Amino acid sequence: MKRIVILSLVVLCFISCSKEIMDGPHVYFANNSEIADTISQSDIITFKVTAIGNNAKVNQVQLYINTTEYFDSTFSATDSITIDWDLSFSGRLRTQNIKIQATDENELKASQTKKIYVK
Repeated sequence: MKRIVILSLVVLCFISCSKEIMDGPHVYFANNSEIADTISQSDIITFKVTAIGNNAKVNQVQLYINTTEYFDSTFSATDSITIDWDLSFSGRLRTQNIKIQATDENELKASQTKKIYVK
């Protein structure tokens, strides 16, 4: 009985270890060094968002401001893409959380967040 249990565990380990771990896409602000940390309400900031597929092609990129979706781009699946979005901060004050998110064909998601202070 003990041999059967050990043999079953060894077989189970080989089966589970044979599965390839899937990595999701990679997304980042391509112009991060050009984006100021503090801006005024009258500023319009261009965000260059780059998304790169890892094991699958990227097919959607989104931008959120404080958890509210602001831009959404769905496109034909591609290995990588760079999108420019112009964003106005009029009517917004204090710290704004800018989140970008990329989704690939396997529905895996990656995100990055940047904080901007609006004075």
